[in-house]
Amino acid sequence: MINNFSTDKFLSQHWQKSPCLIKNAFLEPINYLSSNDLASLSLNDEVEARIVRNDDNKWQLLNGPFNEETFRKLPESHWTLLVQTVDFWLPEVYELIANFDFIPRWRFDDLMISYATAEGGVGPHYDNYDVFLIQTEGQRRWRVGYKGDIENQQTIINGLKHLAPFKTQIDIVMEPGDMLYIPPETPHWGISIGESMGYSIGYRSLQSKNVVALLAEHFESVVSSNFFTDEYRNQINNGHQIEPELIQWAQSELKSVIENKDLLYQLLSQSLSHSKIDPPELKQISSKVEINQIESIQLLQSLNRNYFETNDNIILNIEGDSFLFCKREHKFVTSITKGKNITLKTIQKQLTSVEFSETLTSMVNRGYFNYHLY
Repeated sequence: MINNFSTDKFLSQHWQKSPCLIKNAFLEPINYLSSNDLASLSLNDEVEARIVRNDDNKWQLLNGPFNEETFRKLPESHWTLLVQTVDFWLPEVYELIANFDFIPRWRFDDLMISYATAEGGVGPHYDNYDVFLIQTEGQRRWRVGYKGDIENQQTIINGLKHLAPFKTQIDIVMEPGDMLYIPPETPHWGISIGESMGYSIGYRSLQSKNVVALLAEHFESVVSSNFFTDEYRNQINNGHQIEPELIQWAQSELKSVIENKDLLYQLLSQSLSHSKIDPPELKQISSKVEINQIESIQLLQSLNRNYFETNDNIILNIEGDSFLFCKREHKFVTSITKGKNITLKTIQKQLTSVEFSETLTSMVNRGYFNYHLY
């Protein structure tokens, strides 16, 4: 639970609007990984990791995977290690991420952990996503500007862009347990005071090009589609000019897709249910286990999921897989997406439905749940 924090006040006054500092947001120590553990994780070929150095104002960006020699050659100060998607490699951190479930999980991107030496940081910059910065060890000085004050950006080196000096509204030294929310397009600059560690919980935003790409992918998979016809033609066109009728036809086709809400719901829901990294192979349960042998189930927290409603049904998407439920099963769907532990006695009425039992059995057999047998 986040201390000194009102979700209603935060959402109405700060979310996507302005930065917000919460002192002593977390009273208990947060120490899922030590700095050595983080460095070891960055040696993995599949882990996305970066080191940013600043030697006499000469910035360097190193991309992982790294090796032990990389760290031996680093100076004592002025560098930081950043490791992305720690939630994939360390599922235990979902107990921390669950504190932010007042934002729907389909907005969640990843948890990044950074270790910095004295004077380490990535420089003045902005992001295109929402982020909660949690100080877990040591101290960092954070300067935060005003949303939208990002015009003077320049590329220092490939992959690293910095902002010119900006007007600050927050200038604070963060201590362990402090949290800072920064909305998109808001300049900020953190510098470590001695050694420090911090967690960044990021929330992605869709772009219009993502939606266009989904539609394009959908149409690639459609077996048949409408062809343009020109029965209207009654005059010679030997100048090869594009005719307005072709544009009108294209607009009509696009409009029919845009107005198909069920299609957009399904495409977006499936896409947003995919994790940033493909999930590990799930443990399949024995085919001999029947639903009536299970006492309780709980959806694995690491699985990406969301749902939407049509006129007649609820469609639940988990890691790109779709499951159909009736409207009367709404409470069950919301309970499992929230990660609640559900005893099957509480859903006995639903279990009398053949369709529900078959769907639940399919989900259980795919390894989506932690479960307990009688």
